Amino acid sequence: MDWELPFEEETASETTTVLRRDARLEQSARRRLEGLRVVLEDLCDPGNRAAILRSVEAFGLLHVHEVCHDVATGRRPAQTSTARGRSIVNGAEKWLNLHQHEGVEECIKSLQAAGFGVWAAVPPQQAGGRRLMPLDELCFGGKTALLFGSEARGVSTKAVESCDGCFTVPLFGLSESLNVSVCVAVSVHLAALKRRKALDLPKDMGDMEELQVEELLRSYADRSLDHRFTANLRSQRSVRSQRSVIPGPCFNDEKKSKSIYII
Repeated sequence: MDWELPFEEETASETTTVLRRDARLEQSARRRLEGLRVVLEDLCDPGNRAAILRSVEAFGLLHVHEVCHDVATGRRPAQTSTARGRSIVNGAEKWLNLHQHEGVEECIKSLQAAGFGVWAAVPPQQAGGRRLMPLDELCFGGKTALLFGSEARGVSTKAVESCDGCFTVPLFGLSESLNVSVCVAVSVHLAALKRRKALDLPKDMGDMEELQVEELLRSYADRSLDHRFTANLRSQRSVRSQRSVIPGPCFNDEKKSKSIYII
């Protein structure tokens, strides 16, 4: 009978671990912001993408929209999995809802149809005559999506023309640019704080209805038990990349400016 006590202790320990995991998942789900989203257009560097997903998840957002490939420009997406990217993302994509789009105009229109205002992060010379709003002056009380472009070229002209407006991250030092992953992290952090304040949300609550939270909790429960979930996501991205990628000019400039995103 001596073997029964260790067996019972191990079972109790496993039960405690499961309870803690479930409590943490519920807390995370209830804090999520559904009405603040990020759109990524034609990123080139998988490391940047991975860092962005990690920041977006950490700051409590739920949805990321990615323009995977645009045949018109021949640009290659940054969704091919790499060892560096896997180490940076650290499983963050497992807790995000990722939406794939073939073109940026379709992506923007679908968000606008769902009631989102879509704002593009662009430098002044690419504003297309529009007034540039400093990030801290944007109102996040309504549904908002922030769009970020490729490392080499930023947001495309057709994306700027389709968006509701353009914003910039004010820089006060001598540096004139930010890495795109840093730009997203700074923008999302401030936007999330402003949205929570605008909606007067309690500290441990997000902006989703109870039914949405319950649906997300069921999804999180399935994802937490499926250790192949993230691997399947990466496999699907790899297949899409192999089928649709057309090497484009983005890679010609990548050696010089793949980490620079001018704001």
